[in-house]
Amino acid sequence: MAFTLQPGDSFPDNVVFQYIPWAEETSSITSCGIAIPYNASKEWSDKKVILVSVPGAFTRTCSGLHLPNYIDNLPGLKNKGVDLVAVISFNDANVMSGWGKANNVTNNDIVWLMGLANGT
Repeated sequence: MAFTLQPGDSFPDNVVFQYIPWAEETSSITSCGIAIPYNASKEWSDKKVILVSVPGAFTRTCSGLHLPNYIDNLPGLKNKGVDLVAVISFNDANVMSGWGKANNVTNNDIVWLMGLANGT
């Protein structure tokens, strides 16, 4: 599946990722939640979302430059009407969840998604 999105575009139908929601009981970096399907098409249908694609969690540039900018600027983005920042990578959902925990993201304002659930 290949598509190009521009600011203001509607998200395509039936786009499903894998996701581990943040939860207090699995907030430790050493504990794992359960990956569940995340239907971005439905979840984002009425939201303003910033979708960020990164080559990989825990990489030098993504961890040191890209991600901190979104975390640091999240309050300002929220003030401008952004409901959610979603980070996608082809790491599995456990790695993406761990990356969020390692960066002290303690809620679902930033969603950590892996590649598409159908493997493409």
